[in-house]
Amino acid sequence: MIQKAYIYSLQGYNTKKKVCGLYILERLIYTLQKVGIKHIYIMLDEQEKNFYEQTILPHIKKRKIHVQQCLPGDVPQKGSLYVPSNLFVQPHYFETFDDYFKQKKGLFEPVFNDKLFIISSNEDIKKAEFLVVKYIIENTGGYIAKHINKRISIPISLQLAKTRIHPNILTIINMVVGFLSAYFVLQGSYWQVVLGGLLFQLASVFDGVDGEVAKFTFKVSKIGGWLDTIGDNGTLLLFLIAVSVLYFKNTSTCAASIMITLLFVGLFWFIGMIVWYLRKFSESGSLVAYDKEFLQKLPPDDLWVRFALSMKYFTKKEFFALFFFCISFTGKIYYLIPIITFTVCCGAIILTIINKKYFKIVNTLR
Repeated sequence: MIQKAYIYSLQGYNTKKKVCGLYILERLIYTLQKVGIKHIYIMLDEQEKNFYEQTILPHIKKRKIHVQQCLPGDVPQKGSLYVPSNLFVQPHYFETFDDYFKQKKGLFEPVFNDKLFIISSNEDIKKAEFLVVKYIIENTGGYIAKHINKRISIPISLQLAKTRIHPNILTIINMVVGFLSAYFVLQGSYWQVVLGGLLFQLASVFDGVDGEVAKFTFKVSKIGGWLDTIGDNGTLLLFLIAVSVLYFKNTSTCAASIMITLLFVGLFWFIGMIVWYLRKFSESGSLVAYDKEFLQKLPPDDLWVRFALSMKYFTKKEFFALFFFCISFTGKIYYLIPIITFTVCCGAIILTIINKKYFKIVNTLR
């Protein structure tokens, strides 16, 4: 792994231009830091040096990233990365390093192509943002999230990233929208239930905004992941409580009480096992990590694993939020409680079997 990188100035580009809300040089520094390069040196001309010190450096300091300026005559050490300050590069390029960088005179320099290029015009900026967005969409699971939700959330995220708003603030705002959805469902009238379903669907769409802004601005953190997880599950919990209250009001039977009790016992058990995994074995606070880091690494020929992987989509917020919204127009949204209870309890049983069966494998993934 390369430990040192030298950034030098190239003439002919506007240093004030931004890609996904970050100055071009600033974004390059964050990228190098993210991929694990510990020592970053800058060799800038006078104009770019002044812009760096006045505009970019304050943001760099807030993130506690140490960047050292080279003195005149300093020569980059052999084996270091040597890149121009207006280079567009994405962190995942470093996973196949040899495809994007070649050694020349002892230094690793970029191999320019359609994905790795110099940003010198507005067209280059549009191309860079297109590639960043494309990578996010390609790595989004679920048809609804990829083809519907992301088409709405990403343009919003690109604008918000320019404001430098912290992703955690967006998470809190989305939580408020989710809580309001539960409030309106609880009121019980037809149009209030429909409004609650609409807000729940909007919360699902905008749930991607905080994560997208975090990725655009390199502010992804475990705390942010946990806050997002708490917000998602808090929104879901309150929404299910509201629907359960409607279910009980419209049935008022002992069977309804048992059904609601089973629903929440199963839900807490289901989520609890995933949270246990995240706290013990994962660096992420997002529930998605349980699928990526654990389920997808288990033997695919196992019947329980195969069933869990095939059913996971139906437990995702993107699916049931849209489903709830559509059902809300019938005025009978509370009829979903028996179906949800059965699904959650089955999921909890299956995850219990899988966790118990593959605990040793989980332990080796640490």
